[in-house]
Amino acid sequence: MGNASDKVVRQVTTELRQERLWNLHLSKPSIEYRPIPHDIAFGEGSGPIWRVGFDLVFDPARRFGLDINDEIVLGRGEETPGFVSLDPYDADDLGVSRRHAMLRPTESRLYIVDLGSTNGTWLNGRSIGVNTPYSLSNGDLLTIGKLEFIVRIIERPSAQMHKSRENDDVATVIVHALKAIGAQLDTKDVLNQAVQLTMSLTSADEAAIWLVDEQNGDLCLEVGCGLENEDPNALRLSVADSLVGQVIQTGKPLNVHRESDELRVKMKTGYLVETLMCLPLTLGGVTFGVLTAAHHQQGERFSGNDKQVITAIADFTAVAVQNSRLFQSTSSALTRYTKIVTALNYALAYDFKPLLNAILGYTGMLSTYGQNDEDILYLAENITASSNDVHHLLEQLLAVTQLTETHTTNHNPCDLVEIVMRAADDQRPAADEKLQVLQTQVVGLPYSIFGSGAHLYHSVFHLIDNAVKYSPLGAHISVTLSFGANEVLIRVCDTGPGIPEEDLPHLFDKVFRRKKSMQDGAGIGLGLEFVRTTVEAHRGTIHARNLEESGAEFVIMLPGTLRVS
Repeated sequence: MGNASDKVVRQVTTELRQERLWNLHLSKPSIEYRPIPHDIAFGEGSGPIWRVGFDLVFDPARRFGLDINDEIVLGRGEETPGFVSLDPYDADDLGVSRRHAMLRPTESRLYIVDLGSTNGTWLNGRSIGVNTPYSLSNGDLLTIGKLEFIVRIIERPSAQMHKSRENDDVATVIVHALKAIGAQLDTKDVLNQAVQLTMSLTSADEAAIWLVDEQNGDLCLEVGCGLENEDPNALRLSVADSLVGQVIQTGKPLNVHRESDELRVKMKTGYLVETLMCLPLTLGGVTFGVLTAAHHQQGERFSGNDKQVITAIADFTAVAVQNSRLFQSTSSALTRYTKIVTALNYALAYDFKPLLNAILGYTGMLSTYGQNDEDILYLAENITASSNDVHHLLEQLLAVTQLTETHTTNHNPCDLVEIVMRAADDQRPAADEKLQVLQTQVVGLPYSIFGSGAHLYHSVFHLIDNAVKYSPLGAHISVTLSFGANEVLIRVCDTGPGIPEEDLPHLFDKVFRRKKSMQDGAGIGLGLEFVRTTVEAHRGTIHARNLEESGAEFVIMLPGTLRVS
């Protein structure tokens, strides 16, 4: 593409910020984190310290790190103990005010506040207004004027209250726990905060949260602190034959300890504790997880205050997990809507308009060459071809819009072998025109799955179409369908030039246009977006990689749980 198109792609990528944030964090050089505004090393002092990195969106190599231990101001000008100058990042040219925004750390959240700047402060594409604190999360896009940073929260403060005692004000402790847990917007942060509070506000030697795996019904260790057993096999528990699983089954708390003449309490084979509390995480009458707290030393017991605090933490955590999931679901929905609007704008400007201009141009020429039948026929054929291109692109837009908005498909029993073979057969004429060898293979014992046959067909068709389109004359293309007990894999490999390394992390993260095709007519990557949304609607995954010798490989994984029994 030319420079103008590259610039547009960068602009579009900016609007697709939410779905590319994590990819920008990969393979970055290490940075130093300087304490500000006070010269306090991380982990020292009594106040909360947040270790945060800030990466420029389009030049991640330009980044800085801070250990924030009190309020600081971001803006333009000379650095002072409480002021971070953004001048090294072209702040003046990008509309940053002298005192633009403030970062305000607390024990549970890190807030950004706009200080009445000229060009405003934006969080994930939304203006935060003036003098209104907004909480920052890991991976957020923070726009100061027109200067864009990705926020990387490396370390956050641990809960900083002392262990509660029998004479502590339990109500005060519980209110503190409620505020700390309720302030979290990310599910992982909620769980981490709950475990940290259990450790800091009670006499527990260890704490953990176990959640039910929706795929197989086992209990998975999501967050733990102080655990003596680091064996990876200890990360899962059976609901049927464990104390934690008993809480899932009954929905009732469990408090057990070793009597003087008994063995220690068994959490699972090879893992014993002195005292164990298991509190259900229940919402709407459904227990979806368990908060556990335990003692290791002989004779240790939980006090009455401890039991009240741990029970309250479990109740708060259940509600906070549900709220965080709703928040994340809403954020994902808003991101998908933004992405589709961007795709439509891009398509209208850079695909529809040239095609329609071609139609108008050919139509105008018809009046000039109307007396020549052969010319009229030639021009009419071009009009038809351009119209078909418009129709095809419109169909892609409609399909992507529908999938992106609903993120679901109507699932019925379907034959993957027939779907894949039909997609390959329909692409074979295009491959034959380029003297390419298109081979198919089925591995394993085939079985039917619940899915959308139409969406799966178009997804496989598009991947093969990509392989044919981007591979040279005489290339070899293989399509392999592999059936396993736990998954189904669809692999499309070619011997073409491969995918530019800088493009690989972003193929399925945004509406994407590959830089070069072996033939004309390559539009925006709505096809890849369609494939991604289709696969996700089937609870699967898709990834791409370059092969060692030459060519690229796309792999769709569909879970075995879709199998028709």
